[in-house]
Amino acid sequence: MSEQLLKEILGELKALNHRVGNIEQRVGNMEQRIGDLEQGQQELAGHMERMETRINKLDSRLNRLELRIEEEIIDKIRALFDGYNLRGDEIENLRKHLDERLDAIALDINYLVRKTAQQEFVIQELRRAK
Repeated sequence: MSEQLLKEILGELKALNHRVGNIEQRVGNMEQRIGDLEQGQQELAGHMERMETRINKLDSRLNRLELRIEEEIIDKIRALFDGYNLRGDEIENLRKHLDERLDAIALDINYLVRKTAQQEFVIQELRRAK
């Protein structure tokens, strides 16, 4: 073989060696990135587990709160509503009673006004007769 051919082959081998080195470096970088991605996935999985735990705790607290509302607050609201209705009935009864009393007072006043007018008429007639 000629020396020139050996130099060309050697040059090609160096270029191939350089390319293989670049490929190996890129593969190493990709392996590092894949490792980082896997680590990130594991961290995300851990975060998700913690979030699920927190959500379960919140759900449990919410259920307890709902039970408490049903057991305590709803009964108190019912009692307040019943008291409101009772007061409304009492006010309505009082209004009816006062209306009846005012009607009776109006009748008495009308009677007294009529009697007073009659008496004044009699007094004026007696004064005229004198």
